[in-house]
Amino acid sequence: RLAPDAVIVDAELPSRDTLEHLAQLGRRFPRPIVMLADQDDPQVSLEAARAGVSAYVVDGLAPATVRSLVNVAIAHFQAHDALRSELGRVQQSLEQRKAVDRAKCLLMERQGIGEEAAYQRLRKMAMDRRLSLYELACELLG
Repeated sequence: RLAPDAVIVDAELPSRDTLEHLAQLGRRFPRPIVMLADQDDPQVSLEAARAGVSAYVVDGLAPATVRSLVNVAIAHFQAHDALRSELGRVQQSLEQRKAVDRAKCLLMERQGIGEEAAYQRLRKMAMDRRLSLYELACELLG
């Protein structure tokens, strides 16, 4: 409900349960997570990174340093999120292209026509039916 810019967690030495809860939180409400810990354990910091923690800091910090750290974590999180979104768009586009290519191959086999002719038929059928090439391909392959 509050939609914070970041989540700051202060823990002596985070447990596996804490890290799992943070991972679930991150999947449900994606936000940069900054973890402040009192003890350094390389395995725990690695697990924290895998759980989605954006920054893992050992020992106390001055307020100005915390603010700077949170700002950097937010910037990195936003860049990572933009890359993840772009990857999703590219994967969706690739899946759509694959479906159109399969539909084109289907027309080529069934009607004994070349690739360009099959593509032109698909385009015309899609325009006539006011569908996207992908929607038409799904219908043909369905």
